[in-house]
Amino acid sequence: MRLIAVWPWLVALALAQSTYTVQRGDTLYSIAKRHDTTVEILMRLNSLSEATLSVGQVLQLPPRVLQHTVQRGDTLFSIARRYGSTVQAIQQENNLEGTALSLGQVLRIPQVSVAAPTSPPAPAPNPSPASPNPTPPTGSSANLVNPTPLPSPTPPHPAPEPTPPSQPSQPADTDYDPTHPLILVVLKYLGLPYVFGANSDRAVDCSAFVQQVYAEVGIKVPRTSREQWNAFGTVQGAMRQGDLVFFSFGGRQIDHVGIYLGRGVFAHANSYGSRVVIESLDSPYYKRVYRGAKRVEALSAQQP
Repeated sequence: MRLIAVWPWLVALALAQSTYTVQRGDTLYSIAKRHDTTVEILMRLNSLSEATLSVGQVLQLPPRVLQHTVQRGDTLFSIARRYGSTVQAIQQENNLEGTALSLGQVLRIPQVSVAAPTSPPAPAPNPSPASPNPTPPTGSSANLVNPTPLPSPTPPHPAPEPTPPSQPSQPADTDYDPTHPLILVVLKYLGLPYVFGANSDRAVDCSAFVQQVYAEVGIKVPRTSREQWNAFGTVQGAMRQGDLVFFSFGGRQIDHVGIYLGRGVFAHANSYGSRVVIESLDSPYYKRVYRGAKRVEALSAQQP
């Protein structure tokens, strides 16, 4: 994989591509127009019940129009389903009169299903390359009854109502180093395509991304997200850069993993956007499906 020049501000740049911080005078209409989307999509993507915005509010933005190169066995239906689009939308975007495709044909895939964030992305990020929705055997530790909460970097403050254990609190910037070796490796992977079950320098799935990043710093981790969940100890106290963060898009079993980078953000191979991205753990969607963090002690041993 080609190594590119890395600067600390690239992390912020990556975040800016998927989120927008509301400025004074902004409206949903002006933001939607600026980012080539609609008010309806922004409201649904951010679970907004009204159009009122607050200065400093962080909004999730829909992905740009994607590209897909037709592979053997592809159909318009399978491609539309993979990217959360529709056959009709793809036909209109590419001026197709029928459904016939050619190997190597490059299609533009317009955003469509971003308007329904209350449902898990399709296809859901995979725990293993064997099946997109594998079910662990009875008694498996991946069958979560009491999800592990995201460790808080500061002592909790009394609150009138308890916080649900599955929702993470906003991590503080207590352990951020832009020269951390994992940060430098992760930035090389940004934009790499997500493909279910893939594990190469051309495409990865969520757990393969984690495995490859750690391999580049000389640490071997298991292949699947559930194996990674079972292999390492639960984080106690403040999170650190390099901790693995786990999610359950399907409801109970671990089926997605990413790498915590500090400052409340994590990197992961995202099937929804079909690429490796950096996103905020404080996103309402990720709060809802978050299940816990694990620490790779071998990485801690490498750090001074």
